[in-house]
Amino acid sequence: MPTKITIEAKEVSDAITKGLKKLRLRRDQVEISILQHPKKGFLGIGAKTAIVELRPKRWSSADIDAQIYMDVPKRKGGRKGGRGRRDFRRREANLDVRIPRPERAPKENEPQLLPCDEIRNAVIPENLKAPMQEAKEYLLQVLTHMGVKVENLNVWWDEKQQRILLTFDCDHPAIVIGKEGKTLEAIQYLSTLALSRHFDKPISVITDTQNYWRKAEDKLNAEIEKGISLIKSGHSVFRFRPMSSQLRRYIHRALEGNEYVTTASEGEGKWRKVTFRPTEKVAELLNTHKAPADFVPGVIGEDKPEEQTVEVKVDAVIETQTTQNGVTVAETAVVETVQAVPQPAPEKPADEKPQTPAVDCGPLFANTTNNETK
Repeated sequence: MPTKITIEAKEVSDAITKGLKKLRLRRDQVEISILQHPKKGFLGIGAKTAIVELRPKRWSSADIDAQIYMDVPKRKGGRKGGRGRRDFRRREANLDVRIPRPERAPKENEPQLLPCDEIRNAVIPENLKAPMQEAKEYLLQVLTHMGVKVENLNVWWDEKQQRILLTFDCDHPAIVIGKEGKTLEAIQYLSTLALSRHFDKPISVITDTQNYWRKAEDKLNAEIEKGISLIKSGHSVFRFRPMSSQLRRYIHRALEGNEYVTTASEGEGKWRKVTFRPTEKVAELLNTHKAPADFVPGVIGEDKPEEQTVEVKVDAVIETQTTQNGVTVAETAVVETVQAVPQPAPEKPADEKPQTPAVDCGPLFANTTNNETK
């Protein structure tokens, strides 16, 4: 797939449609830059077409689908029409010899860990004690009707995410979690809906067993740190992979009030994702480490050599003419003066001492007067 394409058409919408067909992508999967707007001109003179540049959006390089969602065994199968395992079974049946296969031991259930100290030591508001107790009883009833035996059912208040957290252990976690956590999300949705209607206010509930959401959020925190570091290093945008509304809400809550990035959601339906964009502080941070536009290495900010002052003797000749009784008398005087002239210091190593340059001052005639009669 090309990195970017340029399309020309009469209208901007026509150019975008033509570019999407060429890239075989949807509108929310590309970035569009309008290079030139169309102009009709006068009687066709000076008319211009629309020029649009389309670039596929860059996704997060980390493939965390299998990390956030529970590992789903991939379907292992040969090519259609291939001869492999099926023929081997036929030959095995004909020989009436069966090789015993080792039976796989069932996966042991992982005990649910306690939440972090911040959640365990959180102060529960008075108006949430009743909803938390009812959420605990409601979840116990739902799991009992599902035929699941529940142990160590605890309820917590997550102040940062503003949600009620229910943790428990059970004998059939695969049934409770479901494929890609869909069953667990459905239980959370029913619990949230029941509490919100009963107490007439929105209450968020999350249920976790076998550390399913805990692992997902830990992986998501690592991706958040990566996105912030990329934004601080100069990237204009960072996009996560498409994810569910619960995980998107977790990112928005975790970065609420962050000084480096702002969060926003884009896309529609199952393609909706979270994006990071830099704040003004990131621009200031980048400008502080950036040289000015007129910076020339070795010129601006360089130490200038100090100038030395040298005394130079100069002879000044003064001539005067006077007339006395028709006779012209000329008088010449040479006067010696001293003048200070600045001179740059020569570049020499630090261990050598600068020497005063020799100055030719010419003949010295002090206070001498010659009278000549013409």
